[in-house]
Amino acid sequence: MLSRLALHHLSLLCVLAETQSITAAAGRLGITQSAVSHRLREAERRLAVKLTQRGESGLVLTPEGERLRRFAEPVLEELSRLEQDILSSGKKGQAVVRLGLATYSRYHWLPSFFDHLARVAPDLTIDLAGRATARPFASLAEGSVDVVMVYGRPSTMRRFRWRKLGSDPLVSVMSPNHRLAAESYVDSTNIEDERLFTYPLSVEPGFEWEVLLGRPLVPFRRMTPMPTPEAVIDLLRAGYGVGVFSRWAIEPELADGTLVSRPVGPEGMALDWWAVTRERDPEDGPAGRMADALTSWHQETERGLATLGFEGR
Repeated sequence: MLSRLALHHLSLLCVLAETQSITAAAGRLGITQSAVSHRLREAERRLAVKLTQRGESGLVLTPEGERLRRFAEPVLEELSRLEQDILSSGKKGQAVVRLGLATYSRYHWLPSFFDHLARVAPDLTIDLAGRATARPFASLAEGSVDVVMVYGRPSTMRRFRWRKLGSDPLVSVMSPNHRLAAESYVDSTNIEDERLFTYPLSVEPGFEWEVLLGRPLVPFRRMTPMPTPEAVIDLLRAGYGVGVFSRWAIEPELADGTLVSRPVGPEGMALDWWAVTRERDPEDGPAGRMADALTSWHQETERGLATLGFEGR
């Protein structure tokens, strides 16, 4: 059975959902505004249904258009990855491994790992998978990523294979001029009315904020959720409040002195980091070999993700 819509129709809906503008969509796709309008009308005509409507912030998808977008987005992403895999294997004889990093979009460690990978597995190359930052295990299970680096405890599910990379301190982070920089540690007893900037930290149960910092005497009154850890870093550097990070993720700021860190609680705590692959993938396949390379890199450098001083090992 032939589909009524083509890939270029689906691509347009994805771009319109993001830009909410015919003009912006035209610029993103590299076509004229009239071509965008024609393509949209053609799709609506073929399905006999409206796919967009005017909203408060611009052009938005109708429920029918949104259903198509949710279907199209992973399909188009997977097609793009497949094309890159074929191009890479055809030109260089290299296998492309899609690598994801949970929670943090910080890659100051990547050049060091590239050098290591070139020595131990020169036939492998990396395609960074941004979607895995928020959905590491779902991305791995659905096949949109081949290896993810996550913290926590190994799952008992047989779907995944875990390789330990190392342990890294979980620390409170603030400006050098912040009052809590004078403390020997930070927890719920001395954070008081400070603004605590939070982000989607939890990969698994047990890493909620009150578990990490301790249950406060009164509820945290100024807990401010932020969309990404990077947004928190910008606010902390400007002197606004406190954040909690795995120490490697803020190594560049610690190294240049724009941020300082203190242990979480009087005894401190650390997170175990792992390279995780699908259990069904062969251990000597590209994904398994990439995970092995990550493991040997951590052992060889004794710095791991930080590359500036991976402590707490």
